Amino acid sequence: MTNLLSRVYGDWATKGMADKYLIVAFDALEPLLRVVAALALVWFIGGSSGKPRFQSGILTALLAAFLTHTYLLPMFVLMNSQLAQAALAILSFTAALVGLALGTLIPRPLSGAVLGASLALAVLVPMMPFMKMGNVLGLNVSAVFPAIGGGLALFGGVLATRFSNPLTLPLASIIVVGATASCIAIPNLFTLVQNTTLGYDPTTDGNYTINSAAASHFIVLTGLIGPVLTAASIIYRDSSFLRILTGGYTQLNSEDYDGGDDKTLKPNTNTTPKPVYTPPTNAAPEAFNMFDPADLPPRLSEYANMVYSACEDLGNFFGFQDASVRNQAEHLLILLSNNRRYMNSHILPPALQPPSPIHALHAKVFSNYMKWCRAMGVAPHFSKMNSSMAAPPSVASRVVDLVMFFCVWGEACNIRHMPECLWFLYHKMMEEYTSCEGYTQTRSLYAGHYLDYVVT
Repeated sequence: MTNLLSRVYGDWATKGMADKYLIVAFDALEPLLRVVAALALVWFIGGSSGKPRFQSGILTALLAAFLTHTYLLPMFVLMNSQLAQAALAILSFTAALVGLALGTLIPRPLSGAVLGASLALAVLVPMMPFMKMGNVLGLNVSAVFPAIGGGLALFGGVLATRFSNPLTLPLASIIVVGATASCIAIPNLFTLVQNTTLGYDPTTDGNYTINSAAASHFIVLTGLIGPVLTAASIIYRDSSFLRILTGGYTQLNSEDYDGGDDKTLKPNTNTTPKPVYTPPTNAAPEAFNMFDPADLPPRLSEYANMVYSACEDLGNFFGFQDASVRNQAEHLLILLSNNRRYMNSHILPPALQPPSPIHALHAKVFSNYMKWCRAMGVAPHFSKMNSSMAAPPSVASRVVDLVMFFCVWGEACNIRHMPECLWFLYHKMMEEYTSCEGYTQTRSLYAGHYLDYVVT
């Protein structure tokens, strides 16, 4: 700080006692200001874990600025001028902006690349002070980080692109932000990390002093405080990080759970948990919304038997609410009636018409499900050919698929605003239904079981 004031004010900093006191005050406050800035950075990143694109952009910007400053430093050190230092700062800031843009646009591969490069530095920094100039693992010291760091960055980027792991960003944040905070608080640590990246000290004769290895390791151990504080900040400000570590589920309380598997999800069980919701008491059993099921219009009654049969079977199998099942049965019948327009030659030529309105609606509703399955790399689950209905098996099975989805959608509450969650629920429930051959089993769960144990 004294050198900075001297460069800014020149001879003014040495004119009087007041000026000297000012310099001494700045020197005394500098460590405190560094610690405050480091803690502010750690706290800020801990609160940004809910914004993965922004967080990936920040991490990429920090790494890009560091690498740019490090690899251009040897050239600008030779100039030894304030203009060269300003140019180096501008180039590093420009690299940070580019990294911020790229990290925001393509967060998954770059977050993996940042994690790989930062892991390489985390391993090499404690080792490099002991390494003399020469070969390390068959490589020149100056080529150790480009080889190892570049390889790990490429490997991490490929893995993060192919496999989406929620731990990638938090781990990269802990290492990169923790190291940055430590470098802000401990200036010598930044020099040590730069020398490790280059493989030599550009400000001296180009070699490490082996006698300083112990001091370097003390600096490294002190620098571990930054990653520890960053991890604590992320855990404190984002409780979902702990759920990721525990597999994404929250353990039930002992008074609400008997210690075993939820046997109500298995067929032929007599376990009937006490419902936690209050069913309506003023609705008559024969209540309906718009159409009386016993007196449906002709266009709605065509598929009514299949729809109501599937609704009754699925409602008992999964424990859907009776009122919700009635709503979705009427909803589905109206949609099927609307899809009869595809059977009109004025809308579609006969060669392009679907076999039935059920086929048309099924293809439209489950088109996104097929995309989700391709994105997840899983095979889609549809109901088996149900021969128990008085209808062609391909038609009856599609009716079961549609009823299943609309019953899930009808009780999904706010989950219906997350299509991926809806398709995950449908996928796992249809897998359970077909594996148990649901329409040939006898299982009756209370109305509201699905809401109590899945949605709530």
